[in-house]
Amino acid sequence: MSMRSCLMAALILEIFLGGKAVFAVNEKSDYIGIMFYQKFFGNVHQNYSRYSATLTTVSCGHPIKVYKQKVSGDAKTADNFSDWQSAKVGPYDGYVLGALVGTVRPDCFQDQFPKFFEQFDLDLAELFYWGRLYDQYIIGRSMVK
Repeated sequence: MSMRSCLMAALILEIFLGGKAVFAVNEKSDYIGIMFYQKFFGNVHQNYSRYSATLTTVSCGHPIKVYKQKVSGDAKTADNFSDWQSAKVGPYDGYVLGALVGTVRPDCFQDQFPKFFEQFDLDLAELFYWGRLYDQYIIGRSMVK
């Protein structure tokens, strides 16, 4: 294969992947570590917003690769940008709420009572809705006195 055809193939691949190849090259330098999802179910979001599109659903104890966030101009002014972690779960690059992940694997209900949990026989839509429920929880202390 000639040099020109190799460059052309790389250019076409770059166009179809939409810049994902560039991210993969820098992946090692931006890698922070593995964190674990701490709640029952949750979602990995496309953007750093509770209301953004869901890429995938994770359950308690699921390992998540965490990366340094790439801060753009509009992200610096976002109120909740610092609350989110840039994450990779399987083939998905997205965001998870920082309050819902931790460095220590939790004792999950699913692990403590596996036979009981399997009786629920949850399908993918139900897992998604449980994850959406945790997205809507406001974590922290109430400001009401």
